Amino acid sequence: MRYSTIVEKNDKTLLEIIEMLEQFEKDKFIAGLQMRHYSQFQIDQTLDMVRSYQARMNIEVRALAKFSESFIQQFATDNNKCFSAAQKYFNRIRSTLCALKKVFQMTCRKSMAQLPEGTEDPSVFERSPLGKGAYMVDMYGLASYNEAVQQLYREMDTLLTGATQTLALCHQMIENEDMIRGDAELLKSIYQNSCQQLMSSVREYADMMEAPVQLPDTELDKRRRKARSMDDFLRAEYHNVAKQEFKKFVWLEAVRQGRNDGLTEEETFLWPENHEKVQAVRWAIENFDMMDVEGQQGKLDSVSVVCFLKWCGVERAKEKRLYQYFCDTYKGKYHPLVWSSVSKERKEQRERGVTDRGAAATFQRMLDAVTELVAV
Repeated sequence: MRYSTIVEKNDKTLLEIIEMLEQFEKDKFIAGLQMRHYSQFQIDQTLDMVRSYQARMNIEVRALAKFSESFIQQFATDNNKCFSAAQKYFNRIRSTLCALKKVFQMTCRKSMAQLPEGTEDPSVFERSPLGKGAYMVDMYGLASYNEAVQQLYREMDTLLTGATQTLALCHQMIENEDMIRGDAELLKSIYQNSCQQLMSSVREYADMMEAPVQLPDTELDKRRRKARSMDDFLRAEYHNVAKQEFKKFVWLEAVRQGRNDGLTEEETFLWPENHEKVQAVRWAIENFDMMDVEGQQGKLDSVSVVCFLKWCGVERAKEKRLYQYFCDTYKGKYHPLVWSSVSKERKEQRERGVTDRGAAATFQRMLDAVTELVAV
């Protein structure tokens, strides 16, 4: 008779395994060894095996903990929407599950009996004394065994304790997801933050192809229109939409809003949350030469350019792209600087203690002087 090591990837299984692991004790451990009549050689081999699984599990649990730090705060993930929440976590703890299956399997009684046709193989978790299997208590206890057996118990106790913590973290993540789906305000905040992060990322933006004249309807657009409300839409799509699909949805939605406000795609990327700023930036570039911006050899002054970039109010990571936008838009009489000169001046200003706010205020004063001049 063979034992089944199949684990159903659902929340119920998580809780059942956690419950079994929490009941691990010396008597169950001894019973498991006695069922298989382990020799000293087998004890030593098992000890090495448990230690190797512990090392792999340590790597896995650290990765899971790191994953858990940001996962809940991301609206879209790379997990296919057809998977349940529990499956996503089971797929991340393969080494932990493999270790548990092996440990439970090696403590099941060997049996050559043939099961009746059509009968499913019994589960190692059901038959092992470490799980739900019956066992006899050894009257002499663990103290009667040699140091190798006692060391194996300690190592296995550490392994199963770590596995319990790993599975408990998975279960906690599932509960957190359910909690967020029930909190409309928190869910909306996560959605908005995820949209802002995508629109703020130069790398993510570079992955998007140029928007066509006629913006397409994505599948996510269709699902949003079918939803009874935005809250229902967010609950349904949270952690169920692929990240690439979400990126496309966010970008096209931003382009639609930008076009409605008269912005180009580049302007939408630079000021996704502040469309009103674009008109002020356009006016500033158009009247740039009316300010004191002349540098050396007929070029623009690097200090003025950096102050302009800070006044525009975009993230630092976007400033190189902003400067390219400036160069494409500027039609004045001075020659634009190469980016390396601008970047050098930006660094030197920081070293001199000039804050972004201070640089922006400097440019605002320059702009106010031009505004007064034009008004006259």
